[in-house]
Amino acid sequence: VERDTMAAIRRRDVEALGHILADDFVYRTPGNPDAGRAEFLNHIASIPVEILSVWGDELHVLINDETAVLTGVQRAKYRADGGAEGVSSVAFADVLVKRGGRWLMVLAHGVELPDAT
Repeated sequence: VERDTMAAIRRRDVEALGHILADDFVYRTPGNPDAGRAEFLNHIASIPVEILSVWGDELHVLINDETAVLTGVQRAKYRADGGAEGVSSVAFADVLVKRGGRWLMVLAHGVELPDAT
């Protein structure tokens, strides 16, 4: 599910991402109000840079019955207007639940990490 999530974000494929997110999905970041499913999908669709690649580092998963918690660092290489490239890093925790035989993401919590350069 996490690989599919990162691939959908890279492509800004809100339809594919919509199949991963539960109807009651919530996205949290420090200092900002919670974003629901529709607001999060709109945010992904309107990312203002070209996303070249997205990958995960330090991924760890804990599964307990029908709940899974995945933690790690999502990195995205991007190209801004004017051609400048950069890498963003977000420490995250994603919570998934098994509903109707499918894993659905119900919560994503992300913290933007400082630029390592």
